[in-house]
Amino acid sequence: MQRPAPSITRDTAFYWEGAGRGELLIQDCGRCGVLCHPPAPLCPSCHSPRRTVKQMSGRGRLTSFIIIHHPPIPGFELPIVVGTVELEEGPRVTTNICDAARDELELGMPVEVFFAATAEEALGVPLFRPVRA
Repeated sequence: MQRPAPSITRDTAFYWEGAGRGELLIQDCGRCGVLCHPPAPLCPSCHSPRRTVKQMSGRGRLTSFIIIHHPPIPGFELPIVVGTVELEEGPRVTTNICDAARDELELGMPVEVFFAATAEEALGVPLFRPVRA
């Protein structure tokens, strides 16, 4: 099942296009250096409009999750695990946690990014899965 294309704005285009290339990109303030996710027109710390982009390692830890069993969502197979991942670099991202049985899910578990294609060829979606030894 192919994922629907994400909704793109001028603030988020870099994120989805980077994911299409297999890169996890996060907005960086060009003035104070604070990493900001989700992307925004102004830095949440110093309110500067100067934005740059940094590539993240793609490694992090699961800080919370929920499991969606209902209702069905077009383009997604139930159940869906939605989690918050704190990246090694600090920002948190909301994402799907894949390739893990329900009893494997544990707060603090190490996870890594991988990318799924979408209905729009140039775009991708960063997803996370447990780090396997």
